[in-house]
Amino acid sequence: MHLKSILGSQSAKDFSSLFFSNIFQKVLGLIRELIIAFFLGSSILYANFLLLRVVADFFSQITAGNALKANLLPKFTKLYEKHEEVSLTQVFSFSKRTSIYLFLISQCIQTAVIFYLHLENSFFFFGVSFVLSFSICFNFINTIFLTIIQARGLFLRYSYASITNSLVFTLFVYPLLSVASIIGLAISRLIGILSISLVFVKPMQNENSGIEIKLERSDFNFPTLVLGNFANIIIISARFVSGADGSNNIAFFMYAVVMLNVLLTSVIGNVSTILLRKISIKKNTRLMIYSLLISLCVGLLMVVGLHSFSYDIIKLVYLTIPNTVANSIGEFNLSDVQATSSYLYELSFSFLFLFIATTLFQPFLTLPIGESKRVRLKMVVFFLLGIALAAIYSEFNSFTSKESAVFVMYFSSINAVILAAYSYIKYLQYEK
Repeated sequence: MHLKSILGSQSAKDFSSLFFSNIFQKVLGLIRELIIAFFLGSSILYANFLLLRVVADFFSQITAGNALKANLLPKFTKLYEKHEEVSLTQVFSFSKRTSIYLFLISQCIQTAVIFYLHLENSFFFFGVSFVLSFSICFNFINTIFLTIIQARGLFLRYSYASITNSLVFTLFVYPLLSVASIIGLAISRLIGILSISLVFVKPMQNENSGIEIKLERSDFNFPTLVLGNFANIIIISARFVSGADGSNNIAFFMYAVVMLNVLLTSVIGNVSTILLRKISIKKNTRLMIYSLLISLCVGLLMVVGLHSFSYDIIKLVYLTIPNTVANSIGEFNLSDVQATSSYLYELSFSFLFLFIATTLFQPFLTLPIGESKRVRLKMVVFFLLGIALAAIYSEFNSFTSKESAVFVMYFSSINAVILAAYSYIKYLQYEK
């Protein structure tokens, strides 16, 4: 009877809509990766694109990932719990103004990276960087309003929006990639983001009556932005390390991470989103325990499965299926399969730690920023120092780019679990 009530609860329904929409998105994401692997394989051109995209991805994750949601979801949730009508006029004004600054900053940093790396076809990569900067801007605006949709408890509508983005991206990636190479890949991503803006965000401009929501810079607490998105910051840092030597190792790292991210986002990410919203309203220890058990079980099953089948999975997904569908041989070959499968298994343990840490961090993120500011800052300093020390240690010990990337992932993910456990203790102390 108790199990039946859990399965029939709103939390279970919310999780189902998020989970199945994410599964569909991951299927579409895998299709895109198959297309990318077929056309680009592990080429230096694609490796350089991934290295440049580290900057764009870092900005995207800070301004449009779990970090932004962790900052805004508790605030929006409490407002919609108290008021039936809420005006979004000032939210639109703030988001548009901030997106301009994001464009300028990201473009300056990407330009510096292009000069620093001495990339061939610099003008071509400048064009790519412009497209990536526009994607950052619109993705930032979309994330704010999709967070509002989640705060209302409209998880099904949020799922539709996410699917729309992924579907449009997938429909355009093949023709644009085949015609315009990596700049076509970047443009197809931008078109997917714009589809959300037009279909889901623009209609929300009509919501201009009721209590006004005010967004200010103080709502975007930097330590919270980091802690709320720690997993992706670790992954992006390790990705940069894997390609810092100018080799194509970053391509193998990326192909492996795409597979592992299926579980991180479709299962763990959805669990943490619902957990964050629920405990923003009321403390729920039982839901916390269920969420942690799910994270642990999914992580252990993943590690055991990849121990035996990592090579077969990579060969099937990136080699057999694309070549069969295209009825021709693509750029991805057997040596790429071996390199990617090795990354896949070795990174799986660090992802298990990321699953656990992601869940443990959620309760702390619901605490008032003003009252937990010092603790957040201390944890961020410890977290970023951990990543920096791991990268420096691997550099001075003459690790290969692969060994360095794996070491950064392991060291940083274990560090994240320690910090997450500490944050949960602080949360319990505050809630007493």
